[in-house]
Amino acid sequence: MQLKLSMMAAALMAACVSASAVDLLPKQAGDLEPAALAAAKPAPQAAKAGAPGQSRETVALSWASSDAGMAAATPHEAESRESYTIVTGADLAKGVPLNTTAPRAVVRVQALDMSSPRANLAIHPQSMTVIDQAGRARGSAEAMEALVTDDKLAKADLPFAPGTSAFRLHAGLGAGQFKLRADNLGAGERFLVNVVEPDSPVSLTMQAGAAAYLHGQQLSLVSALRGKDGSKPALTRLEGYVMSPAGRRFPLTFRNGAGGRMTAQLALDADEELAPGLWEVHAHGQGKAKQGDVQRSLRLAFPVAMPTAKLDRKVVLANSSGGIQVNFGVEAAQAGRYEVRGVLYGTVQGELKPVGVAHAAQWMEAGSGTIALAFAPELRVAASGPYEIRELFLLDQGRMGVLQRQQRAVVIDERELARVSPRPDKVAVAAPQRVK
Repeated sequence: MQLKLSMMAAALMAACVSASAVDLLPKQAGDLEPAALAAAKPAPQAAKAGAPGQSRETVALSWASSDAGMAAATPHEAESRESYTIVTGADLAKGVPLNTTAPRAVVRVQALDMSSPRANLAIHPQSMTVIDQAGRARGSAEAMEALVTDDKLAKADLPFAPGTSAFRLHAGLGAGQFKLRADNLGAGERFLVNVVEPDSPVSLTMQAGAAAYLHGQQLSLVSALRGKDGSKPALTRLEGYVMSPAGRRFPLTFRNGAGGRMTAQLALDADEELAPGLWEVHAHGQGKAKQGDVQRSLRLAFPVAMPTAKLDRKVVLANSSGGIQVNFGVEAAQAGRYEVRGVLYGTVQGELKPVGVAHAAQWMEAGSGTIALAFAPELRVAASGPYEIRELFLLDQGRMGVLQRQQRAVVIDERELARVSPRPDKVAVAAPQRVK
């Protein structure tokens, strides 16, 4: 009996030495974390038929890096100096307004009704007329500096749709409100009129409240007109919608906010058939600037994922033959291939600095499991403890979603690490391969 107790005690001591629990740091502002798990709908059968199966192989790698520092999770800000308007042939016959705030705006006209008799036929710039601010009709020779026809765009292999032509307004016209007119068109035919003002001091900006979102979270948007010349243009109207990768539209209601900005919120519903791509805000705004009336159109892309898995906050420091291995508990609502990645910070001359990066991916069935993030022994040569793992990510590789992001994740004490995974006296470095 005494022998059995001794053996059990020895086994428990060995287990304690080979592994030690550490704490996952609390969530900070800007971190992404699922509140609850949900399974994602599968991809459409047509898409699945041609898609390769996900690998079941476990892959883990790490490498030294001194410049993989923690980047702030700053949401992307979209900025636009252009506008889009869909008009008909009847509208063009009457004259379509072109609002400009700087000279030499670029105007692009694209035929949209590909099933009409004019399918793929662009309106040649020479058949268009520009009505200036005094009401005078000016032909292409007077109103346009550069004309680019549909065939020239095609020969230049530029990314414009068939049926597109473009021109630049003549510098002598200045800026202000003009009208674009074209005759001999079908009254119901549709055209996209795009006005681009690269030299304009007035732009429409929009930013989301987070860099990435999960299903069920609240999208928040802030938009404003910006004058780079120090002016403060006023945004008077803004409308738009959110488009999901599967093509669903969600209308947005913008309200006046502080400082002339407009804001909108939307509860994100990502419960749809899996489709590649990002979510997009499509917005169209009007405003007033000292240069005159302003029209702007804008797109803002952002990722949204179904929360198919999350870190369960069970973190264990394990023996890694002189390296640093941290086992992260993962709870999955759906089988799939999941990845954990992070940046290792070590103490260098009394300051925490990045020393290495590690990624690990594996297949997991629904339920609880563990993904081990292992940093090679040589990464401990350049630094000592305490260590930190920062920029910790959990990703759904198969469904291409960011499920969790934590700016500061784990603090590792040097003494605790030495007890579990002693620092090696020497680290073998592979000899360089000779190229024949």
